[in-house]
Order: sequence, then structure tokens, then C-alpha cells
Amino acid sequence: MLTPSSPHHHQERGGSTSPAPSCSCKGVRVCVMCEGTPRTSTLPPIPHITDARRYCVLCNTSLTCPHDATPGSPVELSGVQVIRGFISPQEEEELIRVIKGGEWAPSQSGRVKQDFGPRANYKRKKLKLGSFAGLPVSTAFLRERLVNTIPVLATFQPVEQCNLLYKPERGSHIDFHFDDSWLWGERLVIINLASDSEMLFRDTHSTTPGCCVSVPLERRSLLVMTGEARWRWQHAIQRQDVVAERISITFRELSELFLNGERTEEGREILDIAKVCV
Repeated sequence: MLTPSSPHHHQERGGSTSPAPSCSCKGVRVCVMCEGTPRTSTLPPIPHITDARRYCVLCNTSLTCPHDATPGSPVELSGVQVIRGFISPQEEEELIRVIKGGEWAPSQSGRVKQDFGPRANYKRKKLKLGSFAGLPVSTAFLRERLVNTIPVLATFQPVEQCNLLYKPERGSHIDFHFDDSWLWGERLVIINLASDSEMLFRDTHSTTPGCCVSVPLERRSLLVMTGEARWRWQHAIQRQDVVAERISITFRELSELFLNGERTEEGREILDIAKVCV
């Protein structure tokens, strides 16, 4: 059974709260606030990739298409689906208002965050409920729309919502990474708010160093990652691609271990809580 612990998620409700100004970077993570400090002075420079293959959001492909203007050989990035205009300008405005009115916690690489979901220790593979009481009511219409309008998400049961705020003046970005696979499942869903950006994908199986595909993230668009895009390609947001304030909403589902494996009992408890709107 999962047990309560200290609060860790940040309510969206209440008066406007300024994003936390402190730097929480550790290890190889860097932001504008900690650049040049003793910890970061010996770190390698942040990669600046400019020659990535461009993904076509009109055709949903990184292969050759009528809109292809990228030089070089086609690179296949499977498992990515981009839905342009997934929400309306009015819906975006309301989401931004509610999210920015909530409390923020410092994150790494110049970002701040709001987390709604179980508290995980990924290294020790332990979970606690913390103060997780459900997912925000303000995004209930999004979760319903995902299941009802996107075929690949027909059985999607989100149990975590993470809001991230990117600011260019803080050097906000996120390094190449895979999302955890012990707790989180096959499908990752991201909704992009407030400004356009780019998500870079890097093929970890390629024999060509730096084999990358750049996926445009228009404001109000939806990005779904499954299959190879989830397990073979790492993803990142480069600092230079954050040209204005950006908010991302990420929904995650449970892994098979918590749905049908050894930790099903914990999974059921989390799924029940996630059905509650707070």
C-alpha cells in the first residue's frame, strides 16, 4: 500500500504566485543563474544542434514529403504524432491564467514546475502518495478530449500532470533524456502553451553521431510519443529554442508493472485517486 508523506504537488488554485527564483541545478544541469560558478565552470558547453532533420507537422513525418526542405538523407522518426490547434486560443488563455495563478517549485535547467501525481524515488523504486488527491479540474476537459478524439489514446489513463514553465532569460531548457520507464508507461502526452518551440529527438541506436530530428511545437499543439519515440529516441528542448515564455503540460500513464504486474495493487490505488478532480 502507498502511504502519505509530506506535500509535494502545488495547487493551481488561489492567488497569483510568482515562479520560484532559486536555482535547483545539480550535477551537469546548468541555467543562467549558476553559469560560471565553481560547480559549472568545468562542465562541457551545452550542445547547440542546428543541422537536425525537420519533422513535418502537416504530414506527421520526418521522411521526404511535399513540404520537405531539409537537406540530407531522410531519417525516420516513428511514434510521434503532432496535432496542431488541439485547443482554442480561448482555452489556452484560461489554462495559462489558472496555471500561472498556482504555486511553483524550482526545477533544474532554469525551469520551474507544478506536479500532480504520486511522489517517486526512481533510484530506490519507491512510491508515496504525498498530498496527491487527484488531477486538476482545470484540465479535465483536456483529459477527456485526449481519450475521445485521439485513437492512439483511447485507453489512456493519466495519473500524473506536470506543468513546466520555461523562460528564455533563465536559460530554460531540458537535456536529452528518456522519461522513466519503471513508473511511467508507453504513451507520453505534451500540450504546448504560450509560445512556439522545438523538441529535438536523438536516435540512440544510430551509427551516425548526432542523428537528430527537430519537431516543431506550435502553441496550442499536442505531441504524443509512443513506441520508438518513447524508447529509442531521447528528447530535449534546446535553450535557443525557448524564444519566449513557454508552458508545457505533460500527462503520463502507469507502466505495465503497475497495471498488470507485481505492483498492481499500488497502481489501482493511484488510478482511483487520479480519477478525482481537485
